[in-house]
Amino acid sequence: MKGWILGLSLQLLATLLLAGEVTTVIGPVEQIEILEIGQGPNTAVDSCQEYSVTAEEVADFLRHAIVITHRQEHDWYLYGPCYASGTLTSRYGHWHWLLRNMGTGWLTAVTGETFVLADPRQESSLGDD
Repeated sequence: MKGWILGLSLQLLATLLLAGEVTTVIGPVEQIEILEIGQGPNTAVDSCQEYSVTAEEVADFLRHAIVITHRQEHDWYLYGPCYASGTLTSRYGHWHWLLRNMGTGWLTAVTGETFVLADPRQESSLGDD
């Protein structure tokens, strides 16, 4: 199964109005909604079946995330086939987010601009240090 949409009741439960502000690369986030959890193509069947994300985990990722390039994502982070996606709001509007299970993600503005994000706590260089 390439992905599945959370049922309406779970979707409503996953919607979270954060009690405190979560400061991110796009400023304070006011609401995080989880819409889908799934796995990418060419992934072993059911390898992401147990992957789940809460709104609090998305907020934690965004709190620590830095903006990186696609090349930095390739060089410094491992590929995670499992993902969660949804929406959030901030002072600067409505955003779509995607979070992968190995510490990378994307934020896309409703106008189409996309930012590649990574959590430095999950950096995993394969080079010699």
